[in-house]
Amino acid sequence: MSRKLVLLTYNIKPGVPLEEYVEYTREVDYPVFHQNPNIEQYSNFVIKRQGRGGGEWFKHFDLMFVNDLDAFDAGGKLHFGDQLILDHAARWREKWGQDPATGWRTDVNINYAEEI
Repeated sequence: MSRKLVLLTYNIKPGVPLEEYVEYTREVDYPVFHQNPNIEQYSNFVIKRQGRGGGEWFKHFDLMFVNDLDAFDAGGKLHFGDQLILDHAARWREKWGQDPATGWRTDVNINYAEEI
């Protein structure tokens, strides 16, 4: 059976020290996602340098291996409709995904992939 991956790509609010985001990811983000039994593996990455050929629009991405891509979508609710994760995602957006002072707001792209 092929693995199923949800790929999230995004940026965090400009000016935030990476160390602060790393601590949050390890202490808050990981436990919330890891509590859901439908999420088989979850990890966050930050691009440290660009390779040849240019770069991506995003600096951060999450790899989330799940047991069912359709169930993850949950009819557009996302995250298996898990209210704990949905509430966490809303708090994440407020803290890291927007800057009301400047009007900046990140896109969070979600892509669904299956191993071949």
